[in-house]
Amino acid sequence: MKNSTILLAIVLISLVILTFSGNRNVFLGETVDRGYKGLYFLDEFGKIYVSGSAKHLGNLRFRERIARDLELTKNGYLALDKYGSVYSFGDAIRRGDANTKDAIDLELTSNGYYILDRSGKVYVFGDAEDFGSGYGIYVDMELTSDGYYLLKNNGEIDVFGDAVSYGNADGDSIDMELTDNGYYILEKNGKLNFFGDAIDQGYDDSLENVQDIELINKSKGYYILDSKGLAYSYLASAGFPGPEFSEDGSYIDMEVLE
Repeated sequence: MKNSTILLAIVLISLVILTFSGNRNVFLGETVDRGYKGLYFLDEFGKIYVSGSAKHLGNLRFRERIARDLELTKNGYLALDKYGSVYSFGDAIRRGDANTKDAIDLELTSNGYYILDRSGKVYVFGDAEDFGSGYGIYVDMELTSDGYYLLKNNGEIDVFGDAVSYGNADGDSIDMELTDNGYYILEKNGKLNFFGDAIDQGYDDSLENVQDIELINKSKGYYILDSKGLAYSYLASAGFPGPEFSEDGSYIDMEVLE
């Protein structure tokens, strides 16, 4: 009886460790070797939360929900608002703003960046090369070595330059991430679609208002972030805490510090 009680206690403790951190960050599955240093989270008001070794270098603190994206540099970060304005922190270099009312994505090159607006128009700055724009309603952009992907909200992919299409999703899509020879497409209900060499580590398609997927290179796992700040981990968690819980669902982006 004593051994059974001890075994039950160990199981319950293990479940608690694998399910929640102190800040209500959700961990599904076992924790893994870090392979990365920390996490950044951005909400739509421009507030930036950090954990692990991620350095907080400043917030935007908008009065409206207009923050759209966060991109990391070596010792800083750039943030984008819906009007195409770019804000720099640390060593990040601002190279110009896009003239748009609905910017959705910022992607960095070696000495420049792209800005994508919801209509599919691509703006280029610095050494970013223009391979063309899309036509429709778009939610994400991802870069290749000499081109880029544009993701529509219906799951369709447009390819430019050396980008290769491995197929389209057919749901209400919100984000994509590239692998060596494939990609993931994330839908707003948490469903993940796998193409090419993308590895299925699991997903939960009963979530609400999912915003972002971030890959962990070492473990081949990933985080899925919802708008309330819950980061669901699939072979990704290294024990770093998540941000403050958002009742009004204001989180928009998550970044991994490698």
